[in-house]
Amino acid sequence: MARFDETVRARGVHLVSLSIRGGRPVNADGRGAVVVLGMMTKMPVAGVVWQTLHYLLGFERLGYDAYYVETHGRTPSMLMVREDDDGAAHAASFIASLMRRFGLGDRWAFRAVYEDDRCFGLSERELERLYGSAALLINLHGGTAPLPELSATDRLVYVETDPVQPQIELADGLEATIEFLEPHCAFFTFAENYGAPDCALPVSDRFNFEPTRQPIVPELWDAAPEPAHDRFTTIGNWRQHWRDVSIGGETYTWSKHHEFEKFLDLPARLGPRFELGLSSYEAEDRELLERRGWRVEEALDFSTDLHRYRDYIAGSYGEFTVAKDQNVRLRTGWFSDRSATYLAAGRPVITQDTGFGCVLPVGEGLFGFDSLDEVVDAVERIDREPQRHRVAARDIARELFAPEVVIGAMLDHLGMPSGLRSKTAAAPRRPFPFDMSLTPTSRRPVELPGATVETVLATPAAAQPAPSVAIGELASIVVVSYESLVFTRLCLETVLANTDDRRFELIVVDNGSTDGSREYLVQLAERDERVWVIANSTNAGFPAACNQGLAVATGDALVLLNSDAMVAPGWLGALLARLDGPAVGLVGPVTNRTGNEAQVPTQYETWGDFLREARRRAAARRGESFAIETLTMFCVAMRRDVHERLGPLDATYGVGTLEDDDYSMRARRAGYELLCAEDVLVHHFGEASFGKLYGSGEYGRIIGRNRERFERKWGEPWVPYSQRRDDAYARLIERVRERVVETVPRDSTVLVVSSGDEQLLELEGIRGWHFPRMPNGLYAGHYPADSADAIRRLDELRSLGASHVVFPRPAFWWLEFYTELGRELEQLHTPLLRDECCALFALAPPGDGELAPAESEELAR
Repeated sequence: MARFDETVRARGVHLVSLSIRGGRPVNADGRGAVVVLGMMTKMPVAGVVWQTLHYLLGFERLGYDAYYVETHGRTPSMLMVREDDDGAAHAASFIASLMRRFGLGDRWAFRAVYEDDRCFGLSERELERLYGSAALLINLHGGTAPLPELSATDRLVYVETDPVQPQIELADGLEATIEFLEPHCAFFTFAENYGAPDCALPVSDRFNFEPTRQPIVPELWDAAPEPAHDRFTTIGNWRQHWRDVSIGGETYTWSKHHEFEKFLDLPARLGPRFELGLSSYEAEDRELLERRGWRVEEALDFSTDLHRYRDYIAGSYGEFTVAKDQNVRLRTGWFSDRSATYLAAGRPVITQDTGFGCVLPVGEGLFGFDSLDEVVDAVERIDREPQRHRVAARDIARELFAPEVVIGAMLDHLGMPSGLRSKTAAAPRRPFPFDMSLTPTSRRPVELPGATVETVLATPAAAQPAPSVAIGELASIVVVSYESLVFTRLCLETVLANTDDRRFELIVVDNGSTDGSREYLVQLAERDERVWVIANSTNAGFPAACNQGLAVATGDALVLLNSDAMVAPGWLGALLARLDGPAVGLVGPVTNRTGNEAQVPTQYETWGDFLREARRRAAARRGESFAIETLTMFCVAMRRDVHERLGPLDATYGVGTLEDDDYSMRARRAGYELLCAEDVLVHHFGEASFGKLYGSGEYGRIIGRNRERFERKWGEPWVPYSQRRDDAYARLIERVRERVVETVPRDSTVLVVSSGDEQLLELEGIRGWHFPRMPNGLYAGHYPADSADAIRRLDELRSLGASHVVFPRPAFWWLEFYTELGRELEQLHTPLLRDECCALFALAPPGDGELAPAESEELAR
């Protein structure tokens, strides 16, 4: 049984015990779990989804691990096309996709209570343990029955988003409502005027309802300063024939059309500037509105898509809306969660007065009204100074709706800790949306999804932040940019947003870019005094440009960071902590893509997923590191004294490649240790600049020349990188070898696109060769320059006896990038199998691989 705090109990609220039996302990210093019980799959529309997400992300911002659970017993009918559809599977898929987009990938469960009690997402056992260890279980909307496993926790909190009916049912002594509410330990209501003298809503003497409002994560609603048009809009249902209530013989209606009909003359007063995004209306309703000058849009055309819903709000001049008669006449103080998002987008709101003026400021950015004349006055005031009211709207959202304020007050009321909470709602800047995809649509060249590119280019350049509490000696971060504006912005914006634990300067050397990078960098430097820009008129090459940045750096610690890398909070401090001892010369992070032991398996697809994975890795692997032969320079840190001893990067490597191998060799021969920090995860797109050189074959020529240069300089062969083994990769290798052994004759010679992995050549007596390979049989260390080069190498090895070629799954990109090679394998050779682990081809004997002229022309096309 949870303990009670006497001072809180006097107000009718249980204080949640922080000493929880079983599962994970929760305390003021750790991250406790909060479960949000919702019903998004019953109402999979953007308004409900955004409302739920703001709670989940809000608890995350305040230092808790947020989980989403549906166990309400309602059929997800809106996600089903036919009656016999597997609704539970559709619901689980909907939730899983949504959670991944916002960085909550594995923190959800859907229990098909209405059907066969199947559990998706978390297992039944995991869900049971989560209930037992969670600091709070939030019954959002009061939409989930207080099942025994929920109420037994003594931490079930009721959050009512639509007041009136429950309070009236309590006043009427309705036993079902009392039984529903009783298992909860605390009660919150959106009726912010509840208990005030002018509020006619009955006050319960049994359940103490604490006023609250919708939390909003303001950055999710950052919009362009100027709206797309001059119309005031809103989104909602027109007719809903239920939930009318009676008090003392007086009926109070639920459907909003009753209130809208009082203001039908608005367009006649102010012109056709009012638009309704409507659901639940009849043809005659639309005809009436349009006849009176209103513009009507079908809400379902955009309200089932989060982005289109947000864009609709952001494109508006402002919001004009009404409230339900119940909230208006009873003066509940209810304020719409949708209206809060208009405010967050910087769009002024004109909404029917429910008494919310007792807690929210009105007159600038937000206006309450009772009459048509008051609406006209509000519109005219906004038109006179639109920018002033946009700024005021945004300020209201940030100061009064931010999670730090709204959820912070809830936690205060419950006696819950939050080390991250700030009453001023000064949240860390998050430069990009959590659901922004980081998954390239192609490699060599690396291309990002169009939506990601648009998001990055539309993001305002970072402004100088408020003074931070950064500590320690100054670090100099050097980034080289070249014709990669989007990647450069992704890199720099995340550095500026997520490097608040150490003092730093950011030195950007631009190698003569003509894609807008120069203009962006100048603007960034003007807005943030930590940023310094060196602008080269031509491409000096990566090593030389790094040397330029290092030469002007003033920090005691020096960091080289690729422009196609992205960082998470805490990255810099964790790296620099490894440099405290004199034995360590260079240190780097782990990453999703680099080709050596620093590459680790990752699961993320979006920016939010990456942040979560980085945070989890930092907690799970804190302080761990391992010795590594080569630190590739997508991210490497060193002390100034190390750099002064080792000297600058070798600029004779030209535009780049192997200068990092060279510098690592120099450090090892000088007696320094090279460390890879297991608790720092940096995202690396990889080859954002060099990937453009593959198609012409230039990359292959560069790597060949630099390999020769490296071997001449150091008097030993350059050795391809090793990769760490993980269970999934080990299983893949085993499956590839099994497929080959089961399929090809024992006397075969199989080419393996191996990336140098010797284990892939262990084929139980069947001869395996690296592809591509050098004359001595070693892995070539680089990819073919183009399709012609790949085909030439294949033909050479066929002439030496190669009879098959296999492409393990990580090499599937070959068949798309080397287009002509892929076509030739399909047309001239024999595909044997292609499954989830590999593609295997039988090669035609030498002399049989020549195309007839017509075939050659077709292949060329």
